[in-house]
Amino acid sequence: MMKNYQRRHLRAPFKESILYADGPHVLKAKALNISEGGLLLSELPSIPNDNEIGILISLPQLPNLKNFGLLKMQTFSKELFGKRVIRVRGRLVRRDELAQSLDNIFHTRFGLEFSLLGKEEQKFIEEYISTFSSNIIFLQTLIDSFNTDEETKIRTRALAKILGYDHTEKISQLRSLVTHDYKSLQWL
Repeated sequence: MMKNYQRRHLRAPFKESILYADGPHVLKAKALNISEGGLLLSELPSIPNDNEIGILISLPQLPNLKNFGLLKMQTFSKELFGKRVIRVRGRLVRRDELAQSLDNIFHTRFGLEFSLLGKEEQKFIEEYISTFSSNIIFLQTLIDSFNTDEETKIRTRALAKILGYDHTEKISQLRSLVTHDYKSLQWL
C-alpha cells in the first residue's frame, strides 16, 4: 500500500555551508536543500546536545537568469550574488542513514525543522525558492533544446554552472539531476 505523501513546503537545492551552535561551540554543516519548513543537512561534525539549536544561513539572492544575455551569463559567478544572512532556530527531526558502516558516518543526512522563523526570514527563503524555480525551469528549457545551435549549448552550460551544477557533465546526466531537483520543488 502506497502512502499519499504531500510536502508541507516546497524545497529547493541549497548546497551551501551553514553554521549551528552546539553549546558553546559553533560548528559548520553542509546543507542540501531548503524550504520554509527547514533544511536537509549532511556532514554534521557532531549531533547537537540541545533539542533546539541556533542556525546561521547565508542565503544567496538569485537573479532571474532568463533575462541575462549570453555574455553576462558566461561572466557571471555565484560570488556576485547578494547574500542575506538569516538567523533561525531549529531541531533535528529526521535522520536518514545512507550506510550502516562507520566508514560512511559523515554521509548521514539530517532533517532540521525550523522552530523559530521570522516573517522576514520566511520571505527571504520563499523568494530564494521562487527564483530558483524560475531558473531551473529555464535550464530545463535550454536542456530540451540543447542541440538547436552552439549558442544554446554555451548558454545551457553557463546557466548550469551558475546554479551549482557541474557544467561539464554529460547532457543526459545534467538533465537527470535538473529533473530531480525540479521534482523536489513540486508538491509531491
